[in-house]
Amino acid sequence: MKKSRLNEKAIVITFIFVGFVLFGLLGFNVYNDFIKDDSVKVKELDKTDLFGYVLDENDTKIYRKYFNELNKVLSSEEINYEEYAKILSKLFVIDFYTLSNKVSSTDIGGLEFVYNDLLDNFKLNAGDTIYKYVESNIDGERKQELPEVSDVIVNSVFDTKYTYDKKEYDSYIVDVNWTYKKDLGYQDKMKLNIIKDGTELYVVSGE
Repeated sequence: MKKSRLNEKAIVITFIFVGFVLFGLLGFNVYNDFIKDDSVKVKELDKTDLFGYVLDENDTKIYRKYFNELNKVLSSEEINYEEYAKILSKLFVIDFYTLSNKVSSTDIGGLEFVYNDLLDNFKLNAGDTIYKYVESNIDGERKQELPEVSDVIVNSVFDTKYTYDKKEYDSYIVDVNWTYKKDLGYQDKMKLNIIKDGTELYVVSGE
């Protein structure tokens, strides 16, 4: 009887120990995926006046080129919105489809160009698709091969109207295709729908 109680006690202790180990591993994974990733500080290199688009140290050379072009367009006394739409399309594609400079699967590109009301769904969709398998690079030791957009070509731009939440907006349909430094089989063309809300342009859909 005494021996049986001792065995039961040993089993309980074993379960408690295993529970602590599993809980610890879960906590470590959550820390790595959310807290630790969010603590990574990226140096800001430049920012557009009024519009608030940010250039940081992780952005690629081609992204910096088009960021500077956008800065010039937005600094003009009278903004050329068709040109604004073209360059915004390029920046969105480069930032979203370049995964090689992302630190984790939650480090989703292109967010500053997406319409605010659509951000949550956009992040969910991105996290379930193209960003799903991006490994963490917090320690800088990632060996995973990931795509980097080398350039974007705008094929056409059409002025149109877009209705969202019962409100009609001026908009542009921008047809783009792009190339990668290395073809890994990722998407390379899209038609973006971009609306004008106030003085700013936002991506609302892509197909």
